[in-house]
Amino acid sequence: MRSSLATLAFVAGAAAALAACAPRTAMLTTPGPDGQPAPAGESYDPPGSTITTGRPITDQERITWTDPATEVTVSNEFAGGRLSGFEPLADGTLRLVFRPENAPINNSAWFAFAILAPTERRVTVELTYEGGDHRYVPKLSRDRLHWVPVAAADYRHDAAAGTARVDLDIGPEPLWVAGQEVTPSAWFDSWTEELVAGRGAERTDIGSSVRGRPLRMLSFGNATSPEGLVVIVGRQHPPETTGTLGLVGFVDTMLGDDPTALEFRSRYRTVVIPLVNPDGVDEGHWRHNAAGVDLNRDWLHFNQPEVRVVRDALRAEAARYGVPVVFAADFHSTQEDIFYTHTPDFETVRGDLVARWLRAIAEAVPDYEVVEEAGGIESPNSKNWFWSEWKAPSVIYEVGDEQDRGVIARVADAGALAMMRLVLEGGDGR
Repeated sequence: MRSSLATLAFVAGAAAALAACAPRTAMLTTPGPDGQPAPAGESYDPPGSTITTGRPITDQERITWTDPATEVTVSNEFAGGRLSGFEPLADGTLRLVFRPENAPINNSAWFAFAILAPTERRVTVELTYEGGDHRYVPKLSRDRLHWVPVAAADYRHDAAAGTARVDLDIGPEPLWVAGQEVTPSAWFDSWTEELVAGRGAERTDIGSSVRGRPLRMLSFGNATSPEGLVVIVGRQHPPETTGTLGLVGFVDTMLGDDPTALEFRSRYRTVVIPLVNPDGVDEGHWRHNAAGVDLNRDWLHFNQPEVRVVRDALRAEAARYGVPVVFAADFHSTQEDIFYTHTPDFETVRGDLVARWLRAIAEAVPDYEVVEEAGGIESPNSKNWFWSEWKAPSVIYEVGDEQDRGVIARVADAGALAMMRLVLEGGDGR
């Protein structure tokens, strides 16, 4: 990864610590409709998720609490923060409560808070949830730029109760604790500004979210007569930071100095919308936008302004050049890495490009297991719209919640290089 991702990188040795505190066998899985755990990596849509006309949400109160007995202070007053309640327990533990924006909702129980005290001390916090269960291994930061996973010895996940207890060393300076590295819309602005200033990308405001936050598109490559268009989108679901890590690495490689990247940019055009749901990200939502909707289920009716804006911008880019969309990817996160694709009977403008791409990733990163789940177009999500609109080779790439950050970087780099090489080779691969 290049410097734009360094602000999100774990410090040396943290990846190993993360693996130690989140083994695969302890992965939390979301119950399916029958109440039984779904296999890790599979998604579960709660009732009503494809009704995208809007549902009321309850905005969290932005507040800073101080316990008068211990003088410990906790706060959610920052972009991306999530904390709904604070209760000191008799044994000295501080119980923190987290509620979703509305329910029912996908079990992506997000938490993000700051904690401090007048003097240095060790405290235990209990993370409890309403409408969901504990999912993410806590990440810690002293500056909201560099994050490390909590030490395994300081973290106890009670899967049966859906809660967790975390021991924290706090003092007068805030310690930020969150489910993943916190990346609010301001972070995306800084990243895209860097790509514009130093890497030759263009940035365009294409519209606004429900609450008026800007939606921005990056574009780079041949702007006069491209042979095709690549489409990349991300962060439809607020907590899915590892998807952002993958997207950033993928785009960084596409904008790099590798000969394949240089040739690709001379012949093809790429458009990137890295933050589709800025309201949800900044307001610390578990899943939805400010209208209470799962945006990745609104790619059929386009009821929500964010998805309409993205659709219209992508259509305009494709019409502007009159060329095929040769690859489309939407970056997400779930419990484990998985690539959602289409079954081979879905013909695309580049044949079996996605299948060849996945084989190339497996060859380039031999110690990484490429897990694919191919399906039809029943779900009204981005991948299926990309295919329906353009017959584009399309994929939703889900990056594991606790995947080693170095592995995310390696797969992103290999994936970008393989995609560019295969597109440059042309043909349908059959």
